Amino acid sequence: MLRTATAATAAIALLALAAPANATLQIAWDFGGTTGLCVDNTGCDTNPTTGILQLQDQTINGVTVNGSIQTSTKSPTIDILNTSSLSVINTTASSIPVTVTVSDNNFIGPVTQFATAGSGVWQNAVGSNITLNWYNDPANGQGADNAGDTPGSLIDTFTSTALLAADSFSHNGSGAVADGALFSMTEQATGTLTAGATLLNRGQTEIKSATSVPEPGSLALLGAGLLGMAGFLRRRKAMNS
Repeated sequence: MLRTATAATAAIALLALAAPANATLQIAWDFGGTTGLCVDNTGCDTNPTTGILQLQDQTINGVTVNGSIQTSTKSPTIDILNTSSLSVINTTASSIPVTVTVSDNNFIGPVTQFATAGSGVWQNAVGSNITLNWYNDPANGQGADNAGDTPGSLIDTFTSTALLAADSFSHNGSGAVADGALFSMTEQATGTLTAGATLLNRGQTEIKSATSVPEPGSLALLGAGLLGMAGFLRRRKAMNS
């Protein structure tokens, strides 16, 4: 059974590595030195819909990953990059370093604000840790060609260490960005799973949007217009009384 799973994993890796570079939504991983890559709409993607990258359940170097799905949404009003997995389980008797990176480019700007979020549940994982990173690249570089490929600037980061047999973490962030017509987003989760550790419901998202706050000059002009309208209504009321 293990031999079959290993062969399947190798076949998936070969299909993924044959995919063209800079092909938009993609995920790369490094589990204790065993690396892989999957690109949207290639042989390793089990979901045919563009913008949804779904991996089959598999064990890679002793780490079992179930329910892995990544999504990308691009529009003139809001851009979203998501990555999640139902469970990540270290089935070995040793600690294993893990890194997973997801990226997409050609998101539609201009955008001026970002929001980030990440969460997960630790189970029998005392001592395990994870760092969630969010990147923004106004130069629209493709990320996740490998697990360490994170173009642009780090705009948010968060670290959790499991302290209890059942533990959890969550994080929210926000701030300003300056992205023009096209840009890219990259998310990364990196850390160590102790022997037998499980990470449940791992999720990470990055959202970009434009603001509608008027310029100070526009606010002054709007205020003057409102005052003028109020004066006109008062005079009209006086004439009719």
